[in-house]
Amino acid sequence: MSLKNRRGEYSWPPTSIAGVHITTDKKRYSTEDAVTASLGFRIVGGLREAFHPDVWTVSWEDFDKVMRLSYGMSVRVRRGVLARNLAVVKKAVRKASFYWSRDPDLPYRIWAMIIPEDGGPPRIPTSVEDAKKEMLDVTKTFEFPAKALGTGSHRLVGQVEARWGRRSFIEKGEVSAKSRDLAIEVE
Repeated sequence: MSLKNRRGEYSWPPTSIAGVHITTDKKRYSTEDAVTASLGFRIVGGLREAFHPDVWTVSWEDFDKVMRLSYGMSVRVRRGVLARNLAVVKKAVRKASFYWSRDPDLPYRIWAMIIPEDGGPPRIPTSVEDAKKEMLDVTKTFEFPAKALGTGSHRLVGQVEARWGRRSFIEKGEVSAKSRDLAIEVE
């Protein structure tokens, strides 16, 4: 069966980003402080459903053994309708490599090894849910000086985007979303 026909066999719901959130370590800063902001999101829908061992097995049999997810994130400060970037990750790439596992503790023969974007060692999740979390849930911490904001009240917003390529089980796509505003004070 050709790859094109196999993609048509799957009927995934649309993929989207959910749970975009931005938090800071505190709400009030002095101009000498550093603001530590955490920005996170989850990919839900079709791509999350497709990231399953049954699909990995079919993909592995088609010699389609690597899934690549690239994403970008930015923390911005809003002033009315205008916003400027405070911290940015332009492009980070997270990969999943499907392989034949000989580990008797893993529930499936074809398993995913998650290769992180920071260049660290590959991680082998112990369950399907762990694999989905490690591949499709992203949280990054940013740090920038409070004096870059200036004194007064400021609204921070997080912006995220993710894209993936065409695989034997899903068409290529991209999604983006913004977080709600987070108010902080600089004194």
